[in-house]
Amino acid sequence: MLRNVFTPPCGFDLSTTTVATSDGLAAISFWGYRLVVHPDGTCFVHETYYDQREGILGIARAAARPCGDDASAVLDELERMEEGLREPPLRMLDYVNNAPAGGDGASGLPPVDD
Repeated sequence: MLRNVFTPPCGFDLSTTTVATSDGLAAISFWGYRLVVHPDGTCFVHETYYDQREGILGIARAAARPCGDDASAVLDELERMEEGLREPPLRMLDYVNNAPAGGDGASGLPPVDD
């Protein structure tokens, strides 16, 4: 997994993630992209936030959009997203309401199968 060091940018808004608290924010060691299956079955790439043990602390509520200052920067973001597609998909419902409900998050529980 590609590990991007997490340094919260000025104005990082915790409410745009499913990370529960500012303590959770402090526990974020790195982030990456993962495929997230939404309740209606559609799939999107989301930023995903990890602790030091690679436990998932939460995901960004909104799907990621590749962006950058130039074409090369956008290509770099797309490559990071592609890396995340190689990991098992996550389910949005496991991360809404600020708590993993089984999922493969920081609780260490295996994914819940329907």
